[in-house]
Amino acid sequence: MQLFLDIVTKVTLPIIALVALGYALQPRLKLDIGTLNRVQVYVVMPAFLVHFLATGKQPLSVVWPVFYFGIVQFLILIPLGWLLVIAFRMRASLGPMMGLGTAYANVGFFGIPVTQLAFGPDYLIYQSVLTALMAVLVCTVGVWLLAPAGGSPLAKLRTAFETPLIPSVVLGLTLRGFEVELPVVLAQPMQFLGSIFTPLALYTLGAQVAAAHLGRIEWGPQALILILKFVLAPLLTWQICIIMGLPPDITAVIVVAASTPVGVLVTIFAAEYKTESEFISTAVVISTALSPLFVTAWILAVRLL
Repeated sequence: MQLFLDIVTKVTLPIIALVALGYALQPRLKLDIGTLNRVQVYVVMPAFLVHFLATGKQPLSVVWPVFYFGIVQFLILIPLGWLLVIAFRMRASLGPMMGLGTAYANVGFFGIPVTQLAFGPDYLIYQSVLTALMAVLVCTVGVWLLAPAGGSPLAKLRTAFETPLIPSVVLGLTLRGFEVELPVVLAQPMQFLGSIFTPLALYTLGAQVAAAHLGRIEWGPQALILILKFVLAPLLTWQICIIMGLPPDITAVIVVAASTPVGVLVTIFAAEYKTESEFISTAVVISTALSPLFVTAWILAVRLL
């Protein structure tokens, strides 16, 4: 009971409070969600990644198992979602979207704050690597799956490199690898910007939920993607970690990351290629609203087992 109360008070309630603040203030402030996201992606998150990757304590050797794991996880979860669409005889266009929605969690805007609150800053390197890897995979494998027949998906791969996300990870890991310290005039601003990532990310999520206009909800497909995202994906992730022999503490971080809501990046490509954009946008909103409940449950599970 005490462990449950600790998780609720130290992890879940701070998350709910910040998300609720964004939700409550958005109707009055009417902030531009696109601008908030661009500030996150182009300014705050790159600074966060560079600072925490460059100043972390773990050796770089811990990165590679997480990298390999991320690829294996992606290659298992995408077919799982797709096959269940076929098994339940849902329309074919839901297949790739269900797979991507299952595999791609919000490991950045939601997962990083959760990791920082639940496990501490020393574990942010794992979440940062997963964030970069998932973005690359969605911008490559995801584009290939969603691009219409006869299109040129290879021409869209540059999307993965049009934001500072990947360069930030490379820079942070390079600084760590060569044990280079940035001058204070650069390091201090990076630290200041990085420190606002958690509250700003959660506030933005709340504002996104408040600003979302849900269309017709297809309860069958939505129920399926929620079960995949919040139950099957974390369970399979746990098993993959055990099979790959990952340490229990890293396994805990990765399992909780897998239980975070559907990632927003998928909706961008769904809209671009006009492929089930209403379905996946609704899934992002609903999974984000439910995520504090399920993330709390998985944090409790990995600490008890």
